[in-house]
Amino acid sequence: MEENIEIRDVKDPNEIKRFEDIQYRVWGGGVVPSHLITAVKEVGGVVKGAYYNDKLIGFVYGFIGRYKGRYCIYSHQLAVLPQYQNMGVGEKLKNEQMRWGIENGYDLIIWTFDPARAKNAWLNIGKLGVITDTYLIDHYGEMEDELNRGVPSDRFMVEWWIKSRWIKDRMRYRYDRDLDIKYETVLSLERSSNGIYPSNVKDVNDNYISIEIPLDFDDLGGDTLKLKKMWKLRLREAFIKYFTKGYTVIYFVRGHNIDKGIYILKKGFDPHDRTTW
Repeated sequence: MEENIEIRDVKDPNEIKRFEDIQYRVWGGGVVPSHLITAVKEVGGVVKGAYYNDKLIGFVYGFIGRYKGRYCIYSHQLAVLPQYQNMGVGEKLKNEQMRWGIENGYDLIIWTFDPARAKNAWLNIGKLGVITDTYLIDHYGEMEDELNRGVPSDRFMVEWWIKSRWIKDRMRYRYDRDLDIKYETVLSLERSSNGIYPSNVKDVNDNYISIEIPLDFDDLGGDTLKLKKMWKLRLREAFIKYFTKGYTVIYFVRGHNIDKGIYILKKGFDPHDRTTW
C-alpha cells in the first residue's frame, strides 16, 4: 500500500473542505473550518494532503509563528482516516512537512500532543525524534470531542529541530537502540482487577529516568473516566516535576514484548550539543 500513497500540496479550496470530514471522523468533534485552513495556505502556511489511489485520506497543516524568540512552523493538525492509520501515513506527512520547512529556510517545527496517548508519542518521539521540556496544563480548556471529553486537555509542546544532527541520528537509529539505556522509573504502570493505575511519583536524580503510560488510554478497565483523570493528573505531576529539575523527553519506547509505553528523559540535554546525549 505504501507505494500507492502520495503526499502533495492541497490548493483547491473544495479539496480543503474535505479536511472537515476527516477531522470529524478522527476526533468526533472540534472541527477547524476549511476557510481558516485555506487562509493559512494563502498567507504562506504549509498544507499537505495524503492520497491513496488519488483519494484524500489524511492531511497536515501549519503556519508560521515565533517560539522562544525564533521564527518557526507551528504544525496545528495532523489527521489520517481511521482505516488508514498505523500504515505510516502520518510519518510520510510529517516528513514532507520537514522537507518543506528545510526548503523554505526553517530549522524548527513545533506542535502539541497529548502525553497520555501512546500512539501519538510513538510517532512524534519514537519515529520523528521530537523532544520536549514544556508541559501545558489544560491547554485547550474543556473539550467536547469524543477523545478528550471529561478530562483535562494537558499537552506537550514539542520541538522538531529538523536540521540538527540529533534528528539525523534519531531517524537512523529509532527502532533498535532505545532499550540499551539504563534508567530509573519514576512513574510506573500498575495493574489490578479494577483497572490500570499510575503509581505515585518517585523523587530521583539519575541521569536518565522513565515515565510509563498505558498503550491504550481509552481502555483502562474499571471506571475508565475516573482512571483517565487519575492518569492525567499523575502525568502532570511527574512531567512538571522533572521538567523543572532540568530533564527533557528524548525517547519513547514501545513493543519488544513491552505492554506499556515508556518515555525516557535525560537530564541536561541539548539537541545541538552531542556531548549531552
